[in-house]
Amino acid sequence: MEVNNTNNKYKNNTCIMIILFLLAFGAFSGIYFLHTKNIESRFNKALENYSLNIQTIISNTTIDKTVTTNESENTITINNEFIISEEIANNFKSTFDINTKMLESSMAEIMKNSNDVLSFWFAFLSVIMIVFTFAGIFINNNILSESKENFKYINDLKKDIENYKEKIHNYELSIENLQLKIETETQRKIFELETNSNKFLKEIDEKNNEALNSIDKLKIEFNDSINSIQEKSNQMISDIKEQAQTESEQLIKSIKDKAEEETQKLIEKNNINIEISNLFNSAYQADNNKEYDKAINYYNQIIEMTDDLLKEYDKNSEEYSQYQNNYYIAYNNRGNAKYNLEQYKEAIKDFDKAIELNPNSSKTYYNRGNTKYSLEQYKEAIKDFDKSIELDPNNQDTYNNRGIVKADLNYYKEAIEDFNKSIELDPNCSEAYNNRGTTKLDLGFNEKAIKDFNKAIELNPNNSSAYNNRGNAKNKLGLYKKATKDFNKAIKLNPNNGNAYNNRGNAKNYLKKYKEAIKDFNKAIELNYNQFIAYYNKGISKSYLGLNDEAYNDFIKGYNLADDTSKKEYEQRIIDLAKHNNEAAIKICDKKGWKY
Repeated sequence: MEVNNTNNKYKNNTCIMIILFLLAFGAFSGIYFLHTKNIESRFNKALENYSLNIQTIISNTTIDKTVTTNESENTITINNEFIISEEIANNFKSTFDINTKMLESSMAEIMKNSNDVLSFWFAFLSVIMIVFTFAGIFINNNILSESKENFKYINDLKKDIENYKEKIHNYELSIENLQLKIETETQRKIFELETNSNKFLKEIDEKNNEALNSIDKLKIEFNDSINSIQEKSNQMISDIKEQAQTESEQLIKSIKDKAEEETQKLIEKNNINIEISNLFNSAYQADNNKEYDKAINYYNQIIEMTDDLLKEYDKNSEEYSQYQNNYYIAYNNRGNAKYNLEQYKEAIKDFDKAIELNPNSSKTYYNRGNTKYSLEQYKEAIKDFDKSIELDPNNQDTYNNRGIVKADLNYYKEAIEDFNKSIELDPNCSEAYNNRGTTKLDLGFNEKAIKDFNKAIELNPNNSSAYNNRGNAKNKLGLYKKATKDFNKAIKLNPNNGNAYNNRGNAKNYLKKYKEAIKDFNKAIELNYNQFIAYYNKGISKSYLGLNDEAYNDFIKGYNLADDTSKKEYEQRIIDLAKHNNEAAIKICDKKGWKY
């Protein structure tokens, strides 16, 4: 019974040994597989990072160019900053070397870790082999020990058998057979165990040799890969350096050529801008000096140059907008110069063009309105003033001038409203008070008119027109001496005020200073102020002096100088004089066939 227990223990121990061996071998194989995958993954990741860094270095090799252009009407400043130098190449090389070293370090670390892990598992495998060897020896010793105990037990049985020969004689043969069988089975088990152990150790040696061969092969392949990568990297670095050098030289040349071209264009543009600016300055100076022909010539040059420049730029560009503004200013200012030369129709053409270029310019509508007023196109002038006010409702000059036109059209109430608005926008505008006073004078509000003239003079003591108009109001009130003082002041402030001379002559007529009056009328004629009126007034003075023939001649000259519209009014004045027995007037009516 004890022998069977020994056999069972032997079988159980053998199974446990085999199971432990298989588990250890499976664990080793799995760890070896995972380790191989880990090395491959880390190797691929190192190469991927190296490739990514190389691409990043190349893509980050840039050239910075900053060109700042500041333009003004007179000057243009150019600031160019161009950076592409040795610094970029050095940075490129330094960064590339760092990444190469990082790759080498990663490879070395992978190799070291791989060798360390492999060494650890080879050592672990060796320990397992030793453990299994000692385990086999231990099992054998146990078997031998148990066999000895069995032999002792048999000997004891023999002693018992000798003591009981008679009783167990029939069992001796069975015992001997059993002993033989036990010995045979034991030897067989020992042989089988030794055979299995040797086979296991042989398989372990084969696996170990196979693993070592695989590792050596992997080392060779790895070294070959490293060498290949190094060669490719060196070639890639060389190619990149050569390509970078070539592209850098080409780029530098391209940028240099482009910079020179742009600089030349900027210089030419700057020269043109300077020339245009100088022409504007010369034109402004000529305007200030009242050399309007010169100013027109300068504006002609500006228009011609700008016309050519506009063809070179896109309509949506900043340059086009700038030159178009110059274009507009030149046409507008040339129109003003022509206006000052009384070339009203030509001036209107320029203002038309200026409005076409800048439809939102209130000033140009204002200028064209003044020009149309000079051509006695009163209603058209009002339309321009209306548009100017629409674009700029706060321009008091426009309200003032529109009031003048309305007064000439006998729209006195509307005219006064415009003058009121002008005064509201600028309470210190002397001209607005003066013009409102003139309108009130036309309405017969002489005393109210004088108040406006007083205010105009208060705001501008040098306003010759206000003194002249106040003199007219005083004339109508019969204040001839006071009126004469105002006319004297007006003439003193403006010796070329023909209207003041004419009005002072009228005051002197009322004061019966006919000879002095004739001198004033002659001066008014000399200054070319409404000559037909001045001749008419001078004829009256001569009539009072009894110089009827001379009076007749003056009346005729005045009539001949009057325009078609004024002739009818002039005719009525002569008829009125004839009704008052003026001999010169009667003579004219008789010759002309005018009924009186």
